[in-house]
Amino acid sequence: MEGQRRPVQSDMSKNATNDTEQQAVDQDEQNRYAQLNIGDEEYVIYDRENHQAWIQSTVAISPTEMR
Repeated sequence: MEGQRRPVQSDMSKNATNDTEQQAVDQDEQNRYAQLNIGDEEYVIYDRENHQAWIQSTVAISPTEMR
């Protein structure tokens, strides 16, 4: 068997994905929601695609703080 090459086995996942697509989806999701300060430390967080979806709170935390 001299001179013959053996196939190289890879430890790479067969389920590898391209993070670029997921990052684009995450960015779209982040842009979907907005915060509005209505004074006296009250906030309304709403869905830009569905204006009937909103929540009002006296506390606001950035999504990046939640990670």
